[in-house]
Amino acid sequence: MTTLDAERLLYTPQHDGIERGASVPSQLVVIVDDRITNLKILERLATSLDGAIAATFAEARAALAAASREPPDLAIIDVKMPELEGGEFIRRLRAQPLCADVPVVVIASYEDRELLHRALDAGAADYLLSPVDHREFRARVGNLLALRRYRRAQRPGSEPGWRGQVEDGGRRQHDPLHQGHERLRRVIDAIPVMICATDRDGRYVFVNNHYASFLGIRPSRLVGKRPIEVDEDVFSRRLMERDARLLAGETLPTSFEEEIVDSDGNVRVLLTTKAAFRGGSGEEGMVVTASLDITARKAAEHDLLAAKESAEIANRSKTEFLANMSHELRTPLNAIIGFSQVMAGEMLGPIATQKYVGYARDIVASAEHLLGIINDILDVSKLEAGKLDLVEESIDVPKAIADLLQLVEAKARAGDIRVVLRGDRNAPRLRADVRKFKQILLNLVTNAIKFSPPGSEVEIAVTSDQGAISIAVVDHGIGMDAREIELAVTRFGQVASAWSRRHAGTGLGLPLAIGLTELHGGVLRVQSTKGVGTTVTVTFPRERSEVLTGALALDERAPRSA
Repeated sequence: MTTLDAERLLYTPQHDGIERGASVPSQLVVIVDDRITNLKILERLATSLDGAIAATFAEARAALAAASREPPDLAIIDVKMPELEGGEFIRRLRAQPLCADVPVVVIASYEDRELLHRALDAGAADYLLSPVDHREFRARVGNLLALRRYRRAQRPGSEPGWRGQVEDGGRRQHDPLHQGHERLRRVIDAIPVMICATDRDGRYVFVNNHYASFLGIRPSRLVGKRPIEVDEDVFSRRLMERDARLLAGETLPTSFEEEIVDSDGNVRVLLTTKAAFRGGSGEEGMVVTASLDITARKAAEHDLLAAKESAEIANRSKTEFLANMSHELRTPLNAIIGFSQVMAGEMLGPIATQKYVGYARDIVASAEHLLGIINDILDVSKLEAGKLDLVEESIDVPKAIADLLQLVEAKARAGDIRVVLRGDRNAPRLRADVRKFKQILLNLVTNAIKFSPPGSEVEIAVTSDQGAISIAVVDHGIGMDAREIELAVTRFGQVASAWSRRHAGTGLGLPLAIGLTELHGGVLRVQSTKGVGTTVTVTFPRERSEVLTGALALDERAPRSA
């Protein structure tokens, strides 16, 4: 095979590299992806290649049926299709008589490596990582389409557009074939990919400028030589060994990453793709190799992993610090609370100045408030560290909530808020941690009272849906929009408003309620409308419900007010 043939074989169609007058046969590309956005992007990329037309399918089986009617020149499929994964798609496509040699490109993410390996074993010609790099897509898919077009051009009855035209008098004045080859050489040299082709003897039949530049030798001095004749290094030996095994019919991964050392002694990472043409019917076998330098991308991946590990270490350190700090603060606070309670209660005798009694009560209230904040921080730290355990027991939900309302009765009365509990007579008992269950609801009810206007009502509704217990806390307060909800559910996040600034808080109540709910395997949902109110619903999994042994303690027709 001549160098000119190799250049034609390696033709990579690009919009910017082809004159519009060139005649390029149309080629059908079948694209399969169940995500509509991805499907449109891949269609746009495929049709940007000269001569390519695309047929898109959201279902793999529909694509196979269409391929049986009109065999495509190339297929592109998401390796993780719901009803048919990439490897099985390739096997079924190849089983069709006219599609046995159709190249298939699979698209996969890093998490889908097992599916990707199965697709490569099934005969995938190449793969692209998601999200797809546009330049990489055009280079790889364009190469495969050009190789497909070349093989068809060698068959009898191929397109006449490849043949030269002879002017009057028998003298060839314009040779489109020669002109096309010159254009192809320039296009291939402009592609930022190392491209070479070796024949059955392992000799170079073509190299582009990027490949020659990597070796530090002019292209004309490489053609006709074996790689080990140019440089006896690991890269050359590996190239010859793989090419020989592919031409011998062995099944090897056609795409892989490899580390090499360039002519300057720098370590580079290449993403290499190989396509073997074993010959037959007078054709000469050859292996085409395209290597994309992904050194910068791999370095960015390593930096990202290092940053992720550093962030995780910092997060663990923060969690440990908060836990240790909370324990250290609780010890002196317990002493402050204990002694101030003794003074406020005048347990050791009357205090001469009564103002001191009031001061002692203020100290108790402030210290208890601070202790509550510290306890919340400690619980959040334990949740993050996965060290918060459940002490489960059977709970009569309406009774537990009724007991809880006594803790908020004074706060509700001070704000002129009416708190109403309505229960489901058929609700079962709940298997949960009583203290954490009450803490969830206390945080939600306290928030509802805090952000409700005087004279309004806060409702607590207990329902049972097919055995799963749900508790909704409904207020008619200031409400939130979508952005404010997102902020409110983050730890230490507080929605800034004139109303909220009038009330103290750390921004831990709602996030802590979410964490404690999830610790029980439940789900907490927030629905809110600005200026209308907020509904927070806690739903426990069905397996935490127990068989109802008696009527609820609270009749839904006789609500209790705080």
